[in-house]
Amino acid sequence: MNLPSKDKNGNSYLSYSCISTFLKDKEQFIKTYILKEPFIGNEYTEFGNKVGKALELNDYSNFTESESNVLKKITRLDIFEQKILLNFDAFYMVGYIDTCSLDLNKIIDYKTGGYGKHVNYESLDYTQLCYYALGIRQETGIKVKSANVEFITRGRNFDVFNCDIITIPIDISEQRLKCVYYDTIKIAKEIELFYENYLQNQK
Repeated sequence: MNLPSKDKNGNSYLSYSCISTFLKDKEQFIKTYILKEPFIGNEYTEFGNKVGKALELNDYSNFTESESNVLKKITRLDIFEQKILLNFDAFYMVGYIDTCSLDLNKIIDYKTGGYGKHVNYESLDYTQLCYYALGIRQETGIKVKSANVEFITRGRNFDVFNCDIITIPIDISEQRLKCVYYDTIKIAKEIELFYENYLQNQK
């Protein structure tokens, strides 16, 4: 399959963010995944990265004592940034699990955002943890038992003091995972067609 992203061996691959961008914003998809324009962060992404790094390293020195007390309430499991692959034969999905248990039975994805934004992860459109659960099963045979998003609500001044920490359980039932798997094949074909049409139009 001919997709914009290929590894050093020429194999096409996708990620959750790639699929999500394609479905939401074709113009941004072209810039990010076809033209490979460098990502320019902002205060929102910087805040998310700052929180994620603190949780991964268990180091809250860049936060106030009050903020650190809030962040320490967030669940930290045994492994951080676990790479996971999900093979579809013609392409594969790649991702990194924010944190998971040693036995891979529990996975968590951290998200940050403004008040009310947690509802984005309650939607069936959010499939990131489904890919992780499918990848774990494909690689190890283990069926993930628990998948959650832990949403950290940022304050107006990009602090976490008095913020809400919302746990959102993700449906990783057999039926849901099966739907996500086959929907991804359809989306990959749409991306391939879009990509090849784009290349043809540039000639």
